[in-house]
Amino acid sequence: MRTALITNIPAPYRLPMYEILNQKYGKDFIVIYCANTESNRSWNLNDLQFNHTFLKENVRLKKDGFNYVHNNPEIFKVLKQYNPDIVIATGFNPTHLYGWIHTLLYRKKFIPMTDGWLGSEKDLSWVHKFIRKSVFKTSSAYIGASKNSLKLFQYYGVKKEHIFQSALCIHNSKFENDKKFNIRKYHIMYSGQFTERKLPFFFADVVIKLAQKIDGFKVLILGSGPLQEELFSKLDAHNIDYDFPGFISQEKLPEYYSDAKLFLFTTRMDPWGVVANEAMASGTPVITSPYAGIVNDLLVDDNTGFAIKIDSDLWANKAFEILSNSDEWNRLSKNAKGKVQELNFESSAKGVIDAIDHVSKTNSKQNNNTLQHATIK
Repeated sequence: MRTALITNIPAPYRLPMYEILNQKYGKDFIVIYCANTESNRSWNLNDLQFNHTFLKENVRLKKDGFNYVHNNPEIFKVLKQYNPDIVIATGFNPTHLYGWIHTLLYRKKFIPMTDGWLGSEKDLSWVHKFIRKSVFKTSSAYIGASKNSLKLFQYYGVKKEHIFQSALCIHNSKFENDKKFNIRKYHIMYSGQFTERKLPFFFADVVIKLAQKIDGFKVLILGSGPLQEELFSKLDAHNIDYDFPGFISQEKLPEYYSDAKLFLFTTRMDPWGVVANEAMASGTPVITSPYAGIVNDLLVDDNTGFAIKIDSDLWANKAFEILSNSDEWNRLSKNAKGKVQELNFESSAKGVIDAIDHVSKTNSKQNNNTLQHATIK
């Protein structure tokens, strides 16, 4: 069956999966992008090696300073020309919903695909929840990034047999290294945007407390954002020894992660958190908050890292405990490396393939039943 997947922008952690789908389906699979990029992204991407197209951009940043809204009515024309049997949409922007409406108008099949979960969607308005109920009620299969995403579908009444997982993943092999605890020069690492949602000042609070306990304490900071100057001013005021190499390309990220002993993934809310994949593939244990989608999936508490409520004393104590015990660090590092290998582009693509196959088989059964009913008449 011919499939069109509508998504916001090209993201490096999804491109290899699309290449696998392209190899399987050829011209019967296309990725439709709403835009080339969003203003908070600095990804350097090579030519896309799969069937794709870009819509005429129409995007705005919401007041929360994090979410973008894509509104591309052109999608109706593109879908009509491509004439897919199945439309997959990775969100609930107007453009994604236009894709859903297309399937209703032309009696095609729709598959919602999300990395959201009950935690990340707890503050949605009744309008947003009503839209989700309406979309899910008329969909044929469902794809979630995490186990938490699968629970989100079930919360809306979707049966397990219609739900498939396509986890977010990275090039794990590019981050593999043999650097042991003692030769990693940074005690703590931060990687992300300097925005309120990522809690950079909470990170600073934890770091300041750790610096009082550890001689020669050193921090690595990667990222960019509007709170950068304030963050560094706070660290400077407490004489924290940190390195900030500035913007780092995707190709050079592995060498930085492998230099850190512990990654603090501070967040007020993240649907997933690919930075955790990068850290764990590097053998760098992770501490995060309960508000990251990776919790109870990629991050297993006290096995591949820790999920701790947002309390700087608790984080500092746990980090100190790990950094003071190389055996404990080795345990977490080994487990993290092993767990992240389960999330790869092949398994991620399989989740999408299984969803498409599920729709195809269901559609065939429905057609056969219709023919049999017509014959009996």
